[in-house]
Amino acid sequence: MIRAAFLTMGLYLSLCGAGLFVVDEVTLTEKFSQTDSPVLKLVTTISSNGNRLFNPPEWMSFTCIGVGGVTMLYAVALPKKQTR
Repeated sequence: MIRAAFLTMGLYLSLCGAGLFVVDEVTLTEKFSQTDSPVLKLVTTISSNGNRLFNPPEWMSFTCIGVGGVTMLYAVALPKKQTR
């Protein structure tokens, strides 16, 4: 069960990183832009129409792919469950 969870998390991170290669800017919806989150305020900027914009840095895609790959390798290296 843990092996599958780590493999899934690693695959998700790797696919998100691959998707970030083709994304230059993400515009959040009006409802999500009004959320009062300190993390959201830290990573986004406000556009002229009031929506929040997320501009992922160039290194973020490589980092997500790398962390996802290492996580998947860890999942493969986990010992198998002992059966009686």
